Amino acid sequence: MTTPGTPAEERLAERLAVAPAGGSVTAFVAVDGGLLAGCPLAPLLPPTSWWDRFAGEVRSGVAGPAEVTPDDVEGVVRSRRGRPVEEVAEEARRTFRSTTASWLHPEMWRLAVGHLRRGHRVVLVSRATRAEVDPLAAELGADDVVVTRVGAEDGKVAGIASPVCAGRSAADAVAAWADAHDVDLMSAFAYAPAADRALLDLVGHSTVVGEPDGLRPALPVAPRGAVPPAEALAGTLGFYGGFFSATAGAVGAGLLRGSRHQAINLAGSLASEFALGIAGVDVEVTGAEHLWAQRPAVFVFNHQSKLDPIVLMTMLRHDFTGVAKAEARYTPVFGQLFALANVAFVDRGNTRQAKEALQPAVDKVRGGTSLVMAPEGTRSVTPRPGRFKKGAFHIAMQAGVPMVPVVLENAGELQWRHDQTVRPGTVRAVVRPPIDTSTWSVGTLDEHVAHVRGQFLETLGLAEK
Repeated sequence: MTTPGTPAEERLAERLAVAPAGGSVTAFVAVDGGLLAGCPLAPLLPPTSWWDRFAGEVRSGVAGPAEVTPDDVEGVVRSRRGRPVEEVAEEARRTFRSTTASWLHPEMWRLAVGHLRRGHRVVLVSRATRAEVDPLAAELGADDVVVTRVGAEDGKVAGIASPVCAGRSAADAVAAWADAHDVDLMSAFAYAPAADRALLDLVGHSTVVGEPDGLRPALPVAPRGAVPPAEALAGTLGFYGGFFSATAGAVGAGLLRGSRHQAINLAGSLASEFALGIAGVDVEVTGAEHLWAQRPAVFVFNHQSKLDPIVLMTMLRHDFTGVAKAEARYTPVFGQLFALANVAFVDRGNTRQAKEALQPAVDKVRGGTSLVMAPEGTRSVTPRPGRFKKGAFHIAMQAGVPMVPVVLENAGELQWRHDQTVRPGTVRAVVRPPIDTSTWSVGTLDEHVAHVRGQFLETLGLAEK
């Protein structure tokens, strides 16, 4: 679905929608300052001193990722000489998951996904090396990358093997790729910051990402520094304060009436509504009728943000519980609330205990209480859902209830993966029709997992990798 978020983004989406479908159209997307807020090589720059490391972290936290120059790229490649290529790639994958994935510009991601849905080829362009760009390309489903090339000998890094893919050299590398793949550049698209003028001038349909240059269409993107705007800070304080105060009031009212069940239901509906309202977060639901069509049910959602459970609470309102990782039991306040709500705590590292822990959840669903689970088991690093685990599917099958997919399109944009701050905005959710599980079996469960995950990918406009 990937709904555009701004009028400028909507106009650009309309422009690509009228382009011919299929592989005759290619979109070149700059990673550095385009798809990401900075170059994915930035966290891997070797500091010259402890002070440089500290100053770099502070600067990145306030203003976003540090600038990466061609000299920096050459220096990083030199420092890797003799290291196994796979070791370097694994280091880059870890850095992507821990750091650079949080720099994602969702506005640019949605346009890139729009091209993929039209069958266009999408090629990522960066001054970084393949090691840093490949994880992002895999998450997006991009067709190829144009990057600074690195040579290898006997499986070890040998040194730089091309000019650094920046400025005029990047445009030359893109032109060479286009020539090798029979791309008509006049029908191609390019998205890059205004500083990458050589790349933007190369194609027939160019868009500046970020600050406009006054010459071509521009795509505004939200800043990705760690310091949030003042309204987000105020809203966040109201969010947590409102949630806990409303929860305390609801629980108190329910317990005064001698009903733990009523206390849980009041807390789930009132606290979530109150907290989201104070934070300036609206929830826009497509397919809301499927939330009530068949209950009890197992509701599964894609996990992007700490905000997700609160959004699900305001959507489902009453008569549901969840499953959480065992460590969540010890999270201050939330751990106690989870225990009050009869959440099943699962030790993900112990298969036998996990199966035992799921049985109370199965019994609860059979008794009329719906269950909410994130089958990924953890938050995804990009809008692409991670691999689905089978716990929720076993519960739905054993309890004999339908499964209802709830696709959260953009919750991660309002509270990023590693962030504690809630930004105002609208969470868009799509509820898919209930899925009958009466014919499921252990032998066919893998097929059902793939089918349900496919519904999430389809709704998010993504293809299976």
